[in-house]
Formats: sequence, C-alpha cells, structure tokens
Amino acid sequence: MTKKNLLLIEKIINALPQLQCQKCEYDDCSRYAEAIVLNQEAIDKCEPGSKNTAKLLENILSQTDAEIKTQKIKKYNVATIKSNNCIGCKICLNVCPVDAIIGAKHQIHYIVEDLCNGCELCIPQCPVDCMEMIENKKSESWVWPSSESEKSKKNYYQKLKRTKSQKTQIKDCLDNLTQESQIKKYIKDAIKKESIRREKVKIYE
Repeated sequence: MTKKNLLLIEKIINALPQLQCQKCEYDDCSRYAEAIVLNQEAIDKCEPGSKNTAKLLENILSQTDAEIKTQKIKKYNVATIKSNNCIGCKICLNVCPVDAIIGAKHQIHYIVEDLCNGCELCIPQCPVDCMEMIENKKSESWVWPSSESEKSKKNYYQKLKRTKSQKTQIKDCLDNLTQESQIKKYIKDAIKKESIRREKVKIYE
C-alpha cells in the first residue's frame, strides 16, 4: 500500500463517526475507509453520518488537503437493559465494540452510559429482547472528530487487542494440550512396542 493511500485512509477514518456500528456492512470504520480508498466502495454507506459525511468524503477524495469539518448526530441515543428480564447470557458483552456493557454469566448486565456510543449492535442480539435505545441523559449530540469519538475509537481498539490476546492464549493452551496428547500417545505406543518385543523374546527363550 502506498504512503499516499495510507494518509488518505487515515483522513477518511477521522471523518467517520467512530461508532463501529457496521451499518456500512464493514467490521468497523477503518475497514470501510480502506474499502473506499482501495476498492472504490460507495461513500454514502455511513448511515449515522448520512449525506453530510458522504459529502465530506467526496471532498477528501477529490482533494487530499480538504479540511475535515466537525459533524454531529443530534441527541444520539444510548442502550439500556431491562434488568428484570436480563438472563445474563453475555451475548451483548461480546458484540459491544467499546466494552460499554458489564456483567458476568447468569448475572444481570449493566450499560456504562459514559462509554456507550449508541451503535445499536447489541439490540438485535439480545435473545430475550430486554434491551432498547433511549435518549442519553445528558441530551448531548455525538460529535466527531472530538474527544468522545476518539475515546470510542480507543476503547474499540483496546477491546480488539484484549480479545486477540485471549484468542492467542486459548490457541496456545490448545496447542499445548495437543502436544501433551501427542507425547502421551508416543509413550503409549513405545510401551506397547516394548511389550510386544518382550513377548517375542520370551517365545524364543
């Protein structure tokens, strides 16, 4: 990838809201930015940003020195959990891109409103329909680029790093178990061969 493309991708990422909501049909904002630059993906697929973001992306693509203007979603909503219905399945914890949901298996989960960016990914995943979107108590708009959108992006990449580390640990554990299993099989086969050899020796004696 050329340096020019890398700089362009970075600029487009900064122009996106950092909700990681996947409404563009990509895993996150950065993947969408890469697709725009490398695969000529449509620039109007960011649903939260709507026409304003599409226009901004058009300007960035036509002139790489285009200014990234501040954008906002009026009174963005945040998720909430109806605690009486929560079964503690942990599904919402796994899909939340910014670790805004806390809880343990078979325990009631809770939303940390200061971390929730309103991506809505958790809502359709709840098996008992105990989650919904409500207006955030601060009645603030989601503004980007901003400290909030940067915090959302930072939390997202921290979660990616953590889950990647967990997957690596699980893989290492499975690899070790496989190695132990292979060693045990080798020892078992060796013992079996030695037993057969001794039986043959007895016959000749």
